Parts: sequence; C-alpha cells; structure tokens
Amino acid sequence: MDNQNEELQKKVEKLESEVSEMKKQIEFLLIAKEARSERIQSNQSQTVRVPQARPNNKQVKKAPEKEKIDIEALIFQKILPRFFIFIFIIGIMWGFKAASDYGVLNKYAKVGIGFVFAILLYWYGQRQIKAKRLTLGQTLIGGVLPVLFLTTFAMHHLYNMIGPSIAFILQVIWVGIGFYSMNKFKSEAIGLISILGAVFVPFLVKSTSPNYLFLSFYETSIYLLFLFYATYRNYKILYISSAVLLHLVYLIVGLTNASTKGFEYFATSILVQHLGLLIILLISKFTIKKQVLILHSSFVVTLGWIFSSYEENTRTIILIILCVSYLFLTNFYKKQADLFFAFSTNFLLAFSFLCIDNVTDKLLNTVLIIQAILTYLFYLRYRDLFKLIIAALTIIPVGIAIISIPINSIWSFVTMDWIVLIIATITISTLAYKNEKEKQFILVTSSSLITLLLIAFVTQLVQIITLDLSDNVISLSINSSWIVIAIVAMVLGSIKKIKTWTYIGVALLLLTLGKLVLVDLPSISLLVRAGLFIILGLIGLIISRIFFKSK
Repeated sequence: MDNQNEELQKKVEKLESEVSEMKKQIEFLLIAKEARSERIQSNQSQTVRVPQARPNNKQVKKAPEKEKIDIEALIFQKILPRFFIFIFIIGIMWGFKAASDYGVLNKYAKVGIGFVFAILLYWYGQRQIKAKRLTLGQTLIGGVLPVLFLTTFAMHHLYNMIGPSIAFILQVIWVGIGFYSMNKFKSEAIGLISILGAVFVPFLVKSTSPNYLFLSFYETSIYLLFLFYATYRNYKILYISSAVLLHLVYLIVGLTNASTKGFEYFATSILVQHLGLLIILLISKFTIKKQVLILHSSFVVTLGWIFSSYEENTRTIILIILCVSYLFLTNFYKKQADLFFAFSTNFLLAFSFLCIDNVTDKLLNTVLIIQAILTYLFYLRYRDLFKLIIAALTIIPVGIAIISIPINSIWSFVTMDWIVLIIATITISTLAYKNEKEKQFILVTSSSLITLLLIAFVTQLVQIITLDLSDNVISLSINSSWIVIAIVAMVLGSIKKIKTWTYIGVALLLLTLGKLVLVDLPSISLLVRAGLFIILGLIGLIISRIFFKSK
C-alpha cells in the first residue's frame, strides 16, 4: 500500500513538473509572437511613411515657390529713371530754346553746353554703375546719345557750323560710342538707343543730291553689325528692332521720294538682310519659333521690295534663285521639323510669286489652284499651319477672281478655270472631310459651296448654248439643269447614305420652284409652265414616296 502511494506521488510530481515546463514554453511562444507582431507593425508604418515623404519632395521640386516681384524696385529703379531721363532731356532742350529766344546764349555756347552736358552724363553714369546702381547708370549713359545726336544736328542744320560730311562723321562716331557702351556695360537699352540713332543718322544730315548707293551700304552695314551682336548677346528686342528699322528707313525714303530712284539699292540691301536672318537662324541659339516667324515676315516684305524695285528679267532670276535655295534647304533639313516647315513655306511663297510673275494670264489661275491643292496636301501630311494659310490665301482670291469673270464661250480658258475650280473644291472638301474633326460642318459648307458653283457654271453654259433660242427654251433649259443637279445630289445622298446631300437636293428643288414662280412665270408660255410644274410635282412625289418607303 505504501509502495503504491509512493509511486502515485512520484507520478503526480512528474506531471506537475511537465505542466510547469509546458507553461514556460507557452509563455515563451506568446512573448515571441508579440515581438514578431510589433516588428511587423513597425515595418508597415515605415513603408507607409516613405512613399508619403517622396511625393512631397517631388512636389516641392516641381512646383517651386514663385519669386515675388518687388514692385517698388521695378518702379523706382527701372521705370522711373528711364522715364525721367527722357523728361530731363526735353527740359534741357526747352531751356536752350528759351535762352536762345532771350539772347542769353549764342550758338557756340549752346553747342558747347550740349557736349559738356553729354560728358557729365557719361561720367556720372559710370559712377552709378561702379556703385552697383546699374539701371540708373545705364539710363544716364543711354541719355548721352540723344544729347550728342541733337547737338550735332543743331550744329549742322540750325547753325551751319559744320558741313554734311563732318556732321555725318560725328554722328557715326556717336553711334560707335553707343555700341562701345552697350558692349562695355552689357546694356540692351543703350543698344536700342544706339541703333535708333544709327539708322536715322542720314536723315540728320542735309544733302541736296542724296547718294542712295552709299545710304543703302551704310544702313546695311549698321543693320548687320547690330543684328549679329544682338544674336551674340541674345538681345531679343535689339534683334527684332534691327529687323524692323531697316525696312522703316527705306519706306520713309520711298514715301518722300517722288521717283523710284535708288529702289534697286534698297531691295538689294533687304535681300542681304534676309540672308543675314537666314544665316543666324542656322547658326544661332535663339528660340527657333520666334526666328522662323521673323524670317517669314522678312521674306514676305522682301518679295514686295523685289517686285517694286527690279525689272522683270532681274526679278525672275532672283525668284528662281530663291526657289532653288529654299528647295535645297527644305530637302537638306527635312529631319529638323522647325527648319523643314520654315524653308518649305518660303519655297512655296517664292514659287507662287514666280508663277504670278511669269505664267500667262490665261493659265495663271489654273496653275495657282493646282499649287493650292498641293499645298493643302502638304498641310494634311505634316499639319503645318502655314501651309494651310498659304493654300487658303491662294485659292480664295483666285476663286473669287474666276467667278467674277463671266463665261462667254464654252471652249475657253475661262471655262477651264471654272472646271479646275470646281474639281479643286471637290478635292479639298473630300480630303478635309476625311482628315478633319468637324466633319458635319465641313460636309454642310463644302456641299453647299459646290452646289452653288455647279449652279453658276451650268447656268452660264446653258445660256451660251441656248443664246439664239426663245425665252421659253432658255427658261426651260436652265430650270431643267437645276432639277438634274438636284436629282444627282439626292441620288448620291441616297447611295452614300449622306443626308446632307439629299437635303441640298430638296433645297435646290424648292429654289427652282421659287425661281419659276417669282422670276420666270410671267415670261414663259402656259405649256412650258405646265410642264415644269408637272416635272417638279412628280419629282417631289417620288422623293416623298422613297423617303416613306425607307422609313
């Protein structure tokens, strides 16, 4: 019995030790599980935080805060100095005028004060630049040039103290000082004042017999100098001013010159200018789109100078050279989109004017319409807006010119122009309908335009054919031709499932009925009247029946 109790006690102790061991293992597993879950949660929180931080950094980089414009600095440091230096110079001029009127200053004193004032302005402007007040200093130095120009002008024009040669040399020296100051102080404003004075220097010198060859040489040299310097310094306003002012100078001379003397020199200078623009487009780092626009504008104006200045043979040679040159550049730069579009546009313009100048009047309209179609195909291929503009500016005036000339003979160049115009309108309308987005608008407008052209063309042909016949036959023939066109439109609309054509056919039938009632009814016989009404009525009933059946 005792032995059994001892064995039982041992078993109980063994079980208790096993249970305690199991508890320790369970506690260890629970602790390990909690630690593992904490690590997972911490990792998840880190993975959530990281992507939130990165977009914020990117957003900061993409959308940096805009620098605030200092309005006071803009007004008081840039705008007001330039404005008041202009006011100050005007005040000095009026002071000289008042001193002259009251006899206080003679001409030598006024001229001397002008040069001394220019020197003081230049000296004080340099001091301001050294003190790092750049805008004020550049403004003061820019004011030196008008003072020098006006003082020299007064010496020459008003006081006759110097002759035209010395006056011209002095003005050129002042331009050189302005160019030097622009380069030294890196000021585009000084450059603008310099070129403005430079291009108008010849107008500040009196001359009884102006030398237009020298004028064009001088203006071209000044233009090229400032043009290439503006390109070198990336002065865009000076670049544009250089391109515009040369045309303005020659235009002023042309308007004040009763004859066309010297125009050939001016046109040659403009050609050199255009060549300069072309070279800069190819070698510079300016914004190409702006340069292309300036190149196009220059080319159009250059063509105007060519036509107004040269004789026919010279004009033809120059236009052929321009066509060949731009055709070569178009092919050479076909892989550079901007240059390809620019050169091809100028080629088309040159070719158009070459046709206008050399093709006979009888074939000119046909040639221009064919060119307009080819230009429109180019637009559809490359989506170059300039080509669409050229095509429109070609076909619209040519079309107006064609329809304004009545057809007097069936076999004539006028008839051929009408046929080519109608075919061109149909071709362009078909291409536009397939390629453009506003298909319904294009369909309605083009179909209506084609119908009107066909009515006008067929009516004129019928009038020529029935010229010697009676009024009844003429009226019957015209109305019948209109009815035929209406039937063709409705049949095509039914076949092609294009309701617009059907509606146009119905509208043309109603137009024929209106013409018959309002215009033809009093002048035609009862038999013709009855026949036309019967035909119109039957066609209307047939159309209604067809529509009813299809519905």
